[in-house]
Order: sequence, then structure tokens, then C-alpha cells
Amino acid sequence: MSNDFSAQLQARFQGAQPRNDSPEPSDVYGKLTQLISKVTGITEGLERDARFEDLGVASLDFIELTVRAEDEFKVRLEEETMAEISTIGELVNYVEEHQ
Repeated sequence: MSNDFSAQLQARFQGAQPRNDSPEPSDVYGKLTQLISKVTGITEGLERDARFEDLGVASLDFIELTVRAEDEFKVRLEEETMAEISTIGELVNYVEEHQ
């Protein structure tokens, strides 16, 4: 067994996450696209003008994304507001304006 695989197994069974050397994004867009990927599994096509509907984001995933975004960015995302937001860029703009 390779050392890397062994370390991942050990970390997994001890409740720790394997080491991830990729830096955390510092801007709202970067953090939001990372959050979208975590929630939905979507990793491609996450441009600012991408529509959530066109990306195939399911309604339950959209609700989870809303809750996690509120927690991450410390903003309130009302149901009415989220109903009007259709693209990643619109959500980024809203978060930036209300932080």
C-alpha cells in the first residue's frame, strides 16, 4: 500500500480529512463556486452568467446552497430574493452588496 493511500485511509477512519493543498478562495465568487460544487457535485460551467436551472441544480440543492451561503457569508437570503436570482453572478452581486 502506498504511503499516500495509507495516510488517506488512516485520516478517513480517524475522522480527519485527507490533506488538501489547494488554497481556499478569498473572493465571494470563488467561495460561492466552491460551495456550489460541494453541494451539487457540479464542477464545470460555473461561470458568472451560468443559470442555476441550466446547470441542473435541483431545488433541494438550491435550498441547501442558500442555507450554507447564509452561514458562509453572514447574509440573509430571503426566499423572495432567491426566487429572483437565476445566475451565479446575480447571487455573487447580492452577497457582495449585503455583506
